[in-house]
Amino acid sequence: MGYILIKNGNVISDGKIQNKSILIKDSIIYDTDYKGDVPENCDIIDATDRYVSPGFVDIHLHGGGGFDFMDCTKEAFEAISRVHLENGTTTAVPTAVSSEMSAILKLIDTFKECREECPNFYGIHLEGPFISKNQKGAHKEHLLHSPTDEEIELLVSHGKGVIKRITAAPELSNMDSFANKMLENGISLAVGHSDATSDEAMDAFRNGFSHVTHLYSATPSVRKINQVIKAGVVEAAYLDDNVTVELIADGKHVAVDALRLALKIKGTDKVAFVSDALRPAGTDVNESYLGEICPENRVIVEDGVAKLPDRSSFAGSIATGIMLLEKGVNHYGLSLCDTVKMLTETPAKILGIGNIGKIEKSFVADIVVFNSEYRIENVISKGKKVKQRGTKR
Repeated sequence: MGYILIKNGNVISDGKIQNKSILIKDSIIYDTDYKGDVPENCDIIDATDRYVSPGFVDIHLHGGGGFDFMDCTKEAFEAISRVHLENGTTTAVPTAVSSEMSAILKLIDTFKECREECPNFYGIHLEGPFISKNQKGAHKEHLLHSPTDEEIELLVSHGKGVIKRITAAPELSNMDSFANKMLENGISLAVGHSDATSDEAMDAFRNGFSHVTHLYSATPSVRKINQVIKAGVVEAAYLDDNVTVELIADGKHVAVDALRLALKIKGTDKVAFVSDALRPAGTDVNESYLGEICPENRVIVEDGVAKLPDRSSFAGSIATGIMLLEKGVNHYGLSLCDTVKMLTETPAKILGIGNIGKIEKSFVADIVVFNSEYRIENVISKGKKVKQRGTKR
């Protein structure tokens, strides 16, 4: 039986910051305001003048530490797991960029092989290839298409219990059949990289789509179509109170006032912060790759963000969990409590996981300790201390 006592920390929980001590027993939070004697053989973390929050939950990331999930190797999975754990993300959803079906199936197999070594990974998110060519962003256009019946059956049979979410464009053909089959098999659906009008998006929400992937990025707003003004995905997301959204809160992808508007309309219960991190996250490189390492997938890293080489589009972020926290407070001007909630409790609810995302008795002991300069000092993942190796924000 192992104990960890985090003592005298400024604990962030339920929208408040309170000075308390937390006792962890094995993998569970045993007491959120412990005042008793120190148990025998207890590891003590002195959190005086430090903040203590739940571990971060990132529902959309592609890589980090020089690796991408589409490398489909155990080495890549373990490296990505490690770099994001060190930076506070104790639950992550490996995300696939649009790829051939053979590569997606290989990703699923790799995930299954790495479950024990990467316990912080919760299922797979497929971002494409069933997305709009008009809103492709950094995705390769030749890979994008409507789902076929064969692909639908293959994803369900091969990805059962592994695929947790798929981002798709609901305006594509055969999407009703696709959506019905995925929802029947417990796979949630998100609108993203979509050219849908608000009418099309609202229909999708009524038919089971429940989330919007990186709002404002490849999710169009009001525009003219055939000389008629149409609203878009953004307005539909605002109008449906049940729909959740995610924002790439790295200080680059979303304008300050746009983020504040989303929060004003949707509230912190419906907005999650995600990294959309690529393989350069947690490194100092100035060029990298989106997906497979090959010349056509090259991206550049400048101004704190990954871009296509011609600078026509962002390719993703280089953020980690602690970077999102710092940007939420210092760049977007949000409160620390609100920022933490959108990095922990809200994304946990979007995933449907009921025992993470909060510092609460009997919850999984996923905890981050950081200082006033937003530097990680300790990470606890499922009751075990994560070794810190000079992390990069």
